[in-house]
Amino acid sequence: MKAYLLSDGEFLSKRHAELDELVTGFLAGRGFDVQKKTIERGELAFCRGCFDCWTKTPGECIMKDGVSEINRACMESDAVVYLCPVVFGQFSANIKSSIDRWLPNMLPFFMTRSDGSTMHPPRYEDYPAQVFLGYGEGLTDDEAELFVDISKKHRSSVEALVDRGDDEAVCAALMRMNLNRVGGPL
Repeated sequence: MKAYLLSDGEFLSKRHAELDELVTGFLAGRGFDVQKKTIERGELAFCRGCFDCWTKTPGECIMKDGVSEINRACMESDAVVYLCPVVFGQFSANIKSSIDRWLPNMLPFFMTRSDGSTMHPPRYEDYPAQVFLGYGEGLTDDEAELFVDISKKHRSSVEALVDRGDDEAVCAALMRMNLNRVGGPL
C-alpha cells in the first residue's frame, strides 16, 4: 500500500515536524510505503481555469510546474494526507493550489449534491482516501470548525481533522478512518 504526504514548505514549524513524524510512523505501522512532497512558495501556479485539462490534454494539466507529478503520485496512492496549515480558518495558499489543481482528475460536467451544491463527477473509478489534517498555533474553535467545513465542501469523500496538540487524539482519529481507495464522487 502507498501513502502520499503533502506539506506546505512555508509553515514548517516544530508542530509540523512532530505531525509529519507522527503520521509517517502511523502509516508505516499500518503497512504503507510513505512518499512525501513539500510544496514551496511559488512552486505551483494557481489554476487558470483554462479547462485545457479537459479539452486538450484530458486528465493532465497543461501547466508544467510539477502538479502533474503531484497528481500522478496522489492517484497512484491508496491514501493522501495533506498536512494543512490553517490560515484564517482555511488551507494555506500552497495547499489550496494543490487541491484546486486536482481538476484534471474530474470530468467537465456538473452533478448536484444532496445539499444542492454542484460538483464535477469523477473521471476515474476510484481515488485515494484523502485526509486533511489542519494545524496551527492558537487556533480558535471557530477557525477549526471553518477548516473542517471548508475541507468537507471541497471533496465529499474527505476526512478532516484539526490537531489540538494531542498525538493520541490524532492517531485515534486516523485509526477510525478508512485509508483505502474509495469509489464514487470526490
